[in-house]
Amino acid sequence: MESLQEKMGIPHGEVNSSPAGRVTLNEIPTHFLEWLASSRIRFLNDLKDGKPLRYFSAHLPVMSTWNSDSPFPVNMTVKGIGLIPKAEYLDDYSDIFEGVIAESRTKPWQESFNGRIDAMNRLYGDMQNFDPTMLGGLEIFEGKAFENLRGNPYASLLYVGMAYNPPSPPLEKGGKGGFETVQYTSFQVNGKVEILGKDSPYYRFLLAARKLFEFDRFHLYQPDYPFGYLIRVLEVKDKSPWSRSRKT
Repeated sequence: MESLQEKMGIPHGEVNSSPAGRVTLNEIPTHFLEWLASSRIRFLNDLKDGKPLRYFSAHLPVMSTWNSDSPFPVNMTVKGIGLIPKAEYLDDYSDIFEGVIAESRTKPWQESFNGRIDAMNRLYGDMQNFDPTMLGGLEIFEGKAFENLRGNPYASLLYVGMAYNPPSPPLEKGGKGGFETVQYTSFQVNGKVEILGKDSPYYRFLLAARKLFEFDRFHLYQPDYPFGYLIRVLEVKDKSPWSRSRKT
């Protein structure tokens, strides 16, 4: 059977930079992978420093699933989705997270906050820990998205957010006055979804990562997560805005 990349005539991982769309096949491009990782570190460290809670767009893409029998065939919902460690690191980080959770439960929960953040930063602080061909999350409600995926195991994720750049040089040196600048980021991940049971090592990792922060103020506590999702990346479409005044 002809693969998607063969149909499009693009080798594995190669970017199609034509005006029709900037597309990467089978894996998340490095710059988007870095945005996903650095955004999580920034979010957690801001909480550690006592900064106000803000929307965590890099963790909460819009997931679209399909049901061709409905007059409104596309179902959209926001899902908590994260990066997945490479296979050789998967059990190690599950062990680390479960160990930190067990230790945290021996003391008041907030006293363990910094240690739990440090455990997550240990994973997200090194890009080499991650498999760029996968994303994952947990199912809570078994609603329409879950129903659609059981019949059609394909989904699209839309990410929208901002990438933060270091402070620019001062005005007298041709910069923007020493302020932190932002770059708008948007991309769509199309993938095939595997529904995970509780005996899956990927489910174990996803559950441990969630439980690190299950009682913190940025989460709604849930008593159970009946299934997990493993999303195998088929293509990534760069939808980041750009100025049409830019010369080509």
